[in-house]
Amino acid sequence: MTLSLTSQAYLLAPHRALAEAVAAGPFLDTKVPFYGRVALLTRHAAIQEMLKDSARFATDARNAGHKYALGIPFLPKPLKLLAENLLTLDDPDHARLRHLSEAPFRRAAIAASRQKVLAAAHRLLDEVEASGNNDLVAGFCRRLPLRAIYDLLGFRPETEARLNGLLDGVAGGDSLWTVLRAVMKIGQLQDMLREEFAVLRREPRPGLVTELVMAEAEGHRMSDNELVAMVFVLFAAGHETTTHLLSAGVWTLLTMPGAAEQVRAMDEDARLIAVDELMRWCTPVQMTKPRFAKEDTEIAGRPYRRGEKVIALLAAGNMDPDAFADPLVLDLARRPNRHVGFGTGPHQCLGLHLARLEAEVALEALLSRYPGLAVNGDPMAVRWIARPGLRGLKRLPLRFRG
Repeated sequence: MTLSLTSQAYLLAPHRALAEAVAAGPFLDTKVPFYGRVALLTRHAAIQEMLKDSARFATDARNAGHKYALGIPFLPKPLKLLAENLLTLDDPDHARLRHLSEAPFRRAAIAASRQKVLAAAHRLLDEVEASGNNDLVAGFCRRLPLRAIYDLLGFRPETEARLNGLLDGVAGGDSLWTVLRAVMKIGQLQDMLREEFAVLRREPRPGLVTELVMAEAEGHRMSDNELVAMVFVLFAAGHETTTHLLSAGVWTLLTMPGAAEQVRAMDEDARLIAVDELMRWCTPVQMTKPRFAKEDTEIAGRPYRRGEKVIALLAAGNMDPDAFADPLVLDLARRPNRHVGFGTGPHQCLGLHLARLEAEVALEALLSRYPGLAVNGDPMAVRWIARPGLRGLKRLPLRFRG
């Protein structure tokens, strides 16, 4: 079967189409920008097997016979520098970089920041109300994760302001011009990060960036290129996934009868369970980056030659009836919930605990403040970001009070 993963019809209601893809077989053949025709793995068990098996499947294409880390030879120079990062490297480099950066992302460290994130959420909602702009995406869904990742990284306020200015007009875009504009800004972003590293070496401040700048890795400091790539991916991945989870999750709760009321009555622990179900249901990161066969092998019955690529369609795995009872039902109390929305294996999302906390806090703040919260206008007329591999809203206009 064929499936357009960027059509508005799919993005509005993907669940039944995904369930049909799972039923049709373990693979869905489609086209992916830059990579051409690829096979998307759809079954939950096969996705788990492939993502956990770093002995047979490489994230770094060079470990599968390719010349370039991403398997693409024509990347612009700024992107080539960023191509070697926490998301694209295999062990031992991946393990070394992850070890350097993982401490502030651990569950206990993230849990300790809850009140700070909750206070930030209420400040942002105060600003949204004062501005009169009722778009939750621009005023809240993007800004809350940015605030959290800025605090965790420890950028100076002036650097935050410059980054916000640099990224203005790029976030949430899905046109070719928006993508090109973002690529053109990457060089400026790299220069800004190098300048920040130099200042933090002279004047350390609390935060992960200072820790990375000062860190010793097997007797050697991280190179500037490694630092740029590391901080870029932490910054980008640290807010985009949560932005889309918040927009799609809030829209889901407001369009499913009784769902918002159910979450409004929950305590903190129950809301975290609901967040996991929203992650399964919405799957803001719909697919993984490619994995490359390191040797002639097979997965889910299909043979692969060394160097061939396979991508896990996480959104389909989350609709697999072999892994979830009644997968086409949004069950906000679902336990257990072995969703693959954060991936799995060595490259499972480093910031999953932060994303869960931000979403749980955002739901508490929104639903406790606004008993009459509703979509402003036709909920089915919202526009989704048509960027392959993502599911999130371009705008979410709300009525905060009935």
